[in-house]
Amino acid sequence: MKIAGLFAMSVPEVKRMTFAQLVSIWGGCTQWSRNKILFHLVLLLGCCSLIFNLTMRLGGGIFMDLAGLVLGLLLPANIYFGAVLGSRRPQIRRFIEEHWAEFNA
Repeated sequence: MKIAGLFAMSVPEVKRMTFAQLVSIWGGCTQWSRNKILFHLVLLLGCCSLIFNLTMRLGGGIFMDLAGLVLGLLLPANIYFGAVLGSRRPQIRRFIEEHWAEFNA
């Protein structure tokens, strides 16, 4: 499984992509600048850190920490990419067809 499959499970078109391909689609289908995409990545990392740190404070042991890590990594990213790229599925397909060499490698 590629990394985009974990972070964007709700968008079937990007499940088998690498992170670089996901960022390429993110920039190509949203018309955002690279700086805005990086800012959104920092916000996602902040949300992940918040969830993980809150579960660490609960003090439920190692399994609670692992559950917090998994939830912190997967939940915010899947909600975000589902909201941002979920409604742009036709654009994603068209972008992949236009840049077939990049995504078929």
